[in-house]
Parts: sequence; structure tokens; C-alpha cells
Amino acid sequence: MPWEWPPNQTVQEAIRVAMQRLSKDGKRRVTKKHILKVLFLARERLPDGNSVKQELAYYWYKEGPYSEIVDANIDHMMDAGLVSFHKTDTSQTYKLKPSRALKPVASGVDVDLAKDEISQVAYDNSDVTAAVKSAYRVAPHKWYTTYNRRFGPRIDRHFEDILAGRTCRHSSQEILSELDDAVLDYPTDPNLMGHRMAFMDCAKMLNAFLRRESYHTDKDTTEMLQNLCAAVWDVFAYGMRVYHHDPQYDSRMEKWMAKYNEELHNLDRETIRSMEVFGDVGVDVPDMSPEMEDLLRHPENHVFTPLSLGDVAKGE
Repeated sequence: MPWEWPPNQTVQEAIRVAMQRLSKDGKRRVTKKHILKVLFLARERLPDGNSVKQELAYYWYKEGPYSEIVDANIDHMMDAGLVSFHKTDTSQTYKLKPSRALKPVASGVDVDLAKDEISQVAYDNSDVTAAVKSAYRVAPHKWYTTYNRRFGPRIDRHFEDILAGRTCRHSSQEILSELDDAVLDYPTDPNLMGHRMAFMDCAKMLNAFLRRESYHTDKDTTEMLQNLCAAVWDVFAYGMRVYHHDPQYDSRMEKWMAKYNEELHNLDRETIRSMEVFGDVGVDVPDMSPEMEDLLRHPENHVFTPLSLGDVAKGE
């Protein structure tokens, strides 16, 4: 953890209630991801003046909303003997100690309201997958769902199938449709302009890759694009860490901004190198208009114009 958060009884009471409800009053273990997403969703339902909402500071990152304050206080609760931890090769889960499960560690009007909201959210999102989907519905940008939950996993499986010599689970046309949505849904936030340019170059290579079956036997090209797709998301997540966070994190933004700028520079460099290796990204569409060709090859001239690669390829 890059910095320490002191024990906070208000946050710990929110965690206790979430764990109690999610674990069916102590009968099963729960993941940290589930706890974090439920507390975020409950936080969003609280009025702005509620002190618990102010304590549950969060930021958007790779897997959606995340809170180091909550994370740290789960560890504090383990140290205090309130929570047990169980780790296997595939999971890390938590459980309230039976003797502590029903003992509040904080109280008050704001706390009582927060506990009601936490209980309701936990009831509505008893499955971690449902909790994650619910959290993504209020993401700062639709791209969290379009790229990270739809296009990203699908293109990664496509790459894995190609590299393993298996029949691809999804057709190139299906992946192209997801890519098209990812391009159209890219946010027009001016803070993200540099990242958008890198993503558009990546999208052009992917567009050509998926339309040219001959590339499917090229291991180096496949691995290069696979790594680039992963890097595109990582750098976007750093940007969200900087631009979409609770004000309580303001004092720590300088180092995160430096990290974002460094990773964006690395992505730009890697994208340029990949474009040089990949070569021509055009598709053979004889009736493509000059306007559409300019959109494809020079997106910087149209940075706030959503670009459909499907339309570009068809010359429509």
C-alpha cells in the first residue's frame, strides 16, 4: 500500500455491516471486491452531507471503483481480531469472527442511514458479478463497460485462440462489432485526448488485423497487438485514477499525475513502434471517400468526432 490509513471506526462499521449481510450473517466468506463494490454503491445512494459518504473515499481504477481507505480498514479489522482471512490458489476471502459479527463499532444518525443503504445494496447485489455490473452502470465513462467488460475480454480470448492454434470462439466480425462500439464510446473528455490518439492508432491496426486473415498466422503480430490492447486499458485506468476520484485524494494527485504522464508516454512510444512493425493499416475499399480516409488516418483532426470503423471500412 503506497500510504497508510489509520483505523476509522465509521468505515469499519460500514465494512462490518456489508460483510454481515453478504456472508448471510456469518455463514459464508466474501471477497474484498464484493465488499468494495457494495460499499461504493451504498455510498452513491447517500446524501452528499452524510458523514459516512465523506469517509468512504474512493477512486476509479482498473476494475472500477476502489477505496484504499476501505482496503486499509479491512486489514485493521484483521489485526484487531474482528475479521478472519482465508487464501487459496484461486481466491482470497474474508469472514467476520462470530463473537464480533453483531457488535457495532460506531453509531449515529448518519451511520444508521448508511447501514440501511448498505443492507439494501447487499441484498440487491448478493452476487459479486451483480455488484460489479451495478457499479459499472454509474462509471464516469461508458468505456468501462464497452472496452473493459465487453471488447477487452473478447479480443483477448481471440488472441489466445489464435496463438494456441484453436478455432476462434468468436468470429472476426463479432470482434469488429465490439471494436466499433469501443471506438464510438470513447469519452470526449479533453483530459484524455492523448490517450484517445493512441487508442485510435491501436484500433486502426486491430481493424486491419481482423479483416486480413493472413495475419492470423503471425505470432509476433498477434502478441504485439495483445500487449498493446492490455496497455491501452492500463493507461486509461491511470487516467481515471487522476481525473475521477474523491476529493479526499487531492493531496496525493501529484504522484499519480506523474505516473499517468509517464505511462502515457510509454504507450505513445509503443504504439508508434507497433505501427511501424505492422505496416499498412488500410483496408481495400475502393469507394472510400477522402473525408473518411482522413478520419481513419488523421483522427487528431476530428478528436471529438466519434468514428465508426465499420462505417470507415465500408466507405459509408
